[in-house]
Amino acid sequence: MRVRVLAAFWFVCSTASALAQSAVSGGPVHPVPAMGSATENVAPRCEVPADMLRLRYPMPRVARRLAEGTTLTVVALGSSSTAGVGASSPAQTYPARLEAELHALLPHMSVTVINRGVSGEEANDMFRRLERDVIAAEPDLLIWQAGVNAAIKDTPIDQFAEVMSAGIDKVRGHGIDVMLMGPQNAPRYVNAPHRREYSDNLMLLSRTKDVPIFPRFRIMNHWQASGQIVAKDAIAADKLHMTDASYYCIAQLLAHVIADAALNGSAPKTTAAR
Repeated sequence: MRVRVLAAFWFVCSTASALAQSAVSGGPVHPVPAMGSATENVAPRCEVPADMLRLRYPMPRVARRLAEGTTLTVVALGSSSTAGVGASSPAQTYPARLEAELHALLPHMSVTVINRGVSGEEANDMFRRLERDVIAAEPDLLIWQAGVNAAIKDTPIDQFAEVMSAGIDKVRGHGIDVMLMGPQNAPRYVNAPHRREYSDNLMLLSRTKDVPIFPRFRIMNHWQASGQIVAKDAIAADKLHMTDASYYCIAQLLAHVIADAALNGSAPKTTAAR
């Protein structure tokens, strides 16, 4: 209950602040941060160093959509932490909060975030529904969260890597930008026997495919190390899933990263499959 109240408090405070600024200026507030300052205008307990949010690889389709200023469609594909297990309601999942945060940052655009998370799935399950749940929606961006269940179940790393690589190629072949979502900093993942190999493999995929990765583990580690959000408030009692507070903050930071794509939208070095 404490976490829910805390998350609601942050949301109310940030909304009230934006409304107050709008009243003073006589118009809407568009708190899109400048490049290198992606943590501006975020709730104090969500903050991380700006360097942590600088994506190494651009998202050219997202950049074009932001430049056009009309529509932006995002599909969030993943397992339970995308579906929103641990959240108090569907409105508190990270995809739902991401849509709300993007609406706040980009009020002149029509923004849609589609939640395609299914609890318990691994990368091969998600690959089988790429056509139906991702490509058919014709999104501008796919945010793909995978690897946590595989690490916990000790699925062979080569199988995970092969499926993820093929999935990235398949989606990008349709002109859709891809961003990987790193794992959450949760005890059940941290204690998985080969979790470092999975984390390393996601980083390798990012480098070899020129695909950006959102460093969720590092972000949550920073919150806990700095005391901004302690572990018991960030992770549910099952020691795996996130809470309203951490879903809220992840979505807020992710929204700023996506908004920054307009400032770093050149084409990737290569889009060839490797």
